[in-house]
Parts: sequence; structure tokens; C-alpha cells
Amino acid sequence: RAWKLELIAQVEARIHAAPVPAPAAAAGRDDAYRRVVARGRYLATAADCVACHTAPGGRPMAGGLPIDSPFGKIFSSNITPSRTHGIGNYSEAEFARAVREGVNARGAHLYPAMPYTAYAGVADGDIQALYAYFMHGVAPVDTAPPATQLAFPFSQRWLMFGWNLLFLDRQRFEASADKSPQWNRGKYLVNTVGHCGACHSPRNVLMAEKQGLALSGGQVGPWRAPNITSDPIS
Repeated sequence: RAWKLELIAQVEARIHAAPVPAPAAAAGRDDAYRRVVARGRYLATAADCVACHTAPGGRPMAGGLPIDSPFGKIFSSNITPSRTHGIGNYSEAEFARAVREGVNARGAHLYPAMPYTAYAGVADGDIQALYAYFMHGVAPVDTAPPATQLAFPFSQRWLMFGWNLLFLDRQRFEASADKSPQWNRGKYLVNTVGHCGACHSPRNVLMAEKQGLALSGGQVGPWRAPNITSDPIS
């Protein structure tokens, strides 16, 4: 009996000696994480993720929107935190690779209908905020969107490896020291997060944006995206 009492006393001593987070510190961490999620929501709104990743009448971010291309219809993916049909099993590194490099967690290449060529410039902190938002601020939807089935050879996603060598600039956004913070913020929103060039820039025969004609107007399926440069005429 004596050894039992001694063992109990030792366990109790260890429990009482263990550090307990102060309520204020824990609340501070929760508040900080909520701010990260809120920034992710702001960035996802600026990127208008819901526009392409929500089918007509569908659940937000559950994918299934058909995007017309010269090669056929490309269906957007489910980017809710569903563990069966979405990105719920993605690590932050896998999420970053999909967003910036157009390669999903299975190693399959995405088509550039997903504007990862613009998102390649997204800052590390903003990737973290987006990941936090999609994992904790978006409701999971356990439904699979239609599969994209393009005709050969465009069905061969590995060909995107060569396309990326030609057209994917992996450099992160860098602010111009000789410009104001407002100008740099605008450039980051327009060229990177907002990916305005994805619709408003013309494309070459390989469907890459013509950088020399950026934002001068482009064709998006049946729609004509107008010139949004400062040109006074067009």
C-alpha cells in the first residue's frame, strides 16, 4: 500500500509541475490565428477563387465549373477542405506547390486555366494565410467535380512540364524601391493575387500570356476581356 501511495504522489507532483498555458496567452494565439484566417479570406476574395471554383447552383469552392478553352472544357477542382474530394489532406507545402507551380498533391500537372503563372509570385506569408483560410474558413464539400477529358495530346498532363519551362516564372513578387507602397500594393494585386492578365492579356498559340501586350485585352471563351491599360483610346 505504501508504494502505491508513493506512486500516486509522484504522478500528482508531475501533473502539478507541468506548465499550463496562461489563458491570456492562449487567447492571444487564437486571436492571432483568426487574423491569419481573415487575411486568407481577404486574399481569396481578391483572387476571386469562388468565381472559377463554384459551379452554377453549386456549393462554394466545390469546383465543377466548365471553363472553355481552344482544347476543350476544363472543369475546376474542388478546393474545399474535403478529405475525399478536395484539398483536406494537403500539407501547406503541397498547397503552395499547387498554387505556385500548378502541380497537385498527387504530382499531376494542372492546366494553366488555373492561373498559377501569376500566383507564382505570392509571398510566403500570404500562402500561409490562404492555406489557413481554406482549411479552417471554408466548409468541406464531399463531392467530386466532373473530370477534365481533353483530346489527345492535350490530355497528356506531363506535357505541362515543358510548357512550364517555357512560360512559368517562379520568382516571387519584389517591390520596386523607387515606387510608393500604394503602387507596389497595386501591382501585387493586379499582376499576382488578382491575376488580371489571365483574362485581360492576349495569348499566343501555346496559350501563354503575351507579356509584351499585358492587360491589352484578351479572349476568354466567348467573352472578350477589354483593354484595361492606361491607353486613352482603346
